Amino acid sequence: MDDFTASFQVTWADLDGNNHMRNTGYLDYAAQTRMIFFASHGFTPEAFATHAVGPVALEDTVTYRREMRLLDPFRVSFALAGMSGNGAKFLLENQITREGGKLCATVRTRGIWMDLRARKAVAPPEGLFQAIQTLTKTKDFETLP
Repeated sequence: MDDFTASFQVTWADLDGNNHMRNTGYLDYAAQTRMIFFASHGFTPEAFATHAVGPVALEDTVTYRREMRLLDPFRVSFALAGMSGNGAKFLLENQITREGGKLCATVRTRGIWMDLRARKAVAPPEGLFQAIQTLTKTKDFETLP
């Protein structure tokens, strides 16, 4: 299993009016971590274009635990929380932690792989499907219909 994580630092552009990371920043870093994972497994932006497939987020849920402020270093993990048998539907989980492993937020994204030509849900290409299956599964992993 792949315990995938990416490291970042809170930037000036991430801040909101309260001087901590804006709520959409958590979603941005979760998505960036996923794309870094896919690229590291051969699914670069060019590969997605070649296969005419892309991820579509249908629902994002963010649970906040701690604030993050300018220049705070943090890590974003990436795990599989659910998937349909053919992989067309997915539930992904990102945990955002500060130094010392302190949980700041959990992002859960429910989505599908979309055929960008037919505009419908499809099973991911074989290499992408295999990469996703290497992810660590969450304790509450569910098989999606």
